[in-house]
Amino acid sequence: MDSEFIDVDILLTRIRNPQSRIYFLDAVKAYKSGALRASMTSVWVSLVYDLITKYRELSAMGDAAATAFVTSWDNATATNDVKKLLQLEGDIVEDATANTQVVNRIARTQLVRLREDRHLCAHPAFSAEAELFQPSPELVRLHLVNAVDLVLSQEPLQGKAIFDLYDVDVQSPGFPTAHTRILDYVEQRYLERVRTQNIRNFGTVLAKSLLKGVPAQWELQQSKIISSLVAVRERAGQAWPDVSPAIVRLIDTLDPEHRPRAIAFIAAFPDFWPLLLEPTRMALQATVDNADPATIPDFRILAGVTLPQFRAPLLTVIADLNDEHLANAIATQPLIELWPRAIELYQNSGSFRGSEAHFRDFISPFAGRLDGHRIDQLLDAVVDNGQNWDAAETDTLLLGVLRNAVAADQPSAEARNRFYQHLRRMRRNEKYEDVFAFFQSDGWAPPPPEPEPEPEPED
Repeated sequence: MDSEFIDVDILLTRIRNPQSRIYFLDAVKAYKSGALRASMTSVWVSLVYDLITKYRELSAMGDAAATAFVTSWDNATATNDVKKLLQLEGDIVEDATANTQVVNRIARTQLVRLREDRHLCAHPAFSAEAELFQPSPELVRLHLVNAVDLVLSQEPLQGKAIFDLYDVDVQSPGFPTAHTRILDYVEQRYLERVRTQNIRNFGTVLAKSLLKGVPAQWELQQSKIISSLVAVRERAGQAWPDVSPAIVRLIDTLDPEHRPRAIAFIAAFPDFWPLLLEPTRMALQATVDNADPATIPDFRILAGVTLPQFRAPLLTVIADLNDEHLANAIATQPLIELWPRAIELYQNSGSFRGSEAHFRDFISPFAGRLDGHRIDQLLDAVVDNGQNWDAAETDTLLLGVLRNAVAADQPSAEARNRFYQHLRRMRRNEKYEDVFAFFQSDGWAPPPPEPEPEPEPED
């Protein structure tokens, strides 16, 4: 904005904080009356006050750097430590640039100039030859505009603190688990209140976690990390064109040991495949083609089964997994392509305890991922094998899967009827009464008993 033609009254309407606006009004009044040194001093006061107010907001959001500064400021105020207050005031622009990143480095240059000119106005001893420094109207207008443009009109956006906050948050039970909820959560909690440059860095850090496994504490949160990166792509579109090339460089320079991770990453973000260098694509394809189900180093590679170029060889790998490797693969990521093997193993359980173990290892990880047809398969697998329906924990385990299914993916009435009739015949209605009650919650009613079979005629 051209400071020569700015109406200083308009600046007041752009100031975010009401109290900062009051302090800035003093600067405007002084400017209009020709008290230019007083105007410069008041601009600095309004700026410092506004930065401290922003720090308090950031502190409330968990920014450790902002909290440290505010704590020092409040302690110095409480003890009337004028020397400390002057030191904090003098350093606040540098702190806002380096620590909280409320101010970017370009803005810092302008604000340091304001601080220096304010000192010349407030401390005549700084002037040469005992002359009072007299700022020009143009210089004062410039500082009025810069103070509003660079600080007073801005939201208190988070800087590098986003990484520390996210690190704790993503490992907490309060972080959402459903994909759509993560998109909204990450957008509202992080992306809306973070500078664009930090969003770019945030996206790169998320991608590095998926591709290199750093930091190690995020390894158990990979599905949340994927959804968070999707949020960066879909909810922070202005930053994504800078994030994408950084991710491509990461993949193109990955060590061979991380290629299974890259394949899983491409499965989640297939648009990256054509952006990779041809040697990179060749190496990833060969990694899939040569995968050995007996010695597979990282089950993340199986996520590539969703991509046409990887599907055929990985389906062969899945078919040849032994039971232990299948359980490990499902624990890593319960891909729906693993379901046929999983339901077959469960259906053929050979003992009560084995049935319960198979349910926990092969079925429960799919909770929330099964459609109605597959839940029908599960009900039939329970009643087709006495080791399954009569196992002590089956009713509880089954109910957990049913409750995690969305309304559109509940079992069909026909599958419920078969399930009910079999257990009635086996006199296990009471054991499964909670399951039947859940079935009835969406309008299903138990069918009438099937007629008893006619006795065989005597010879």
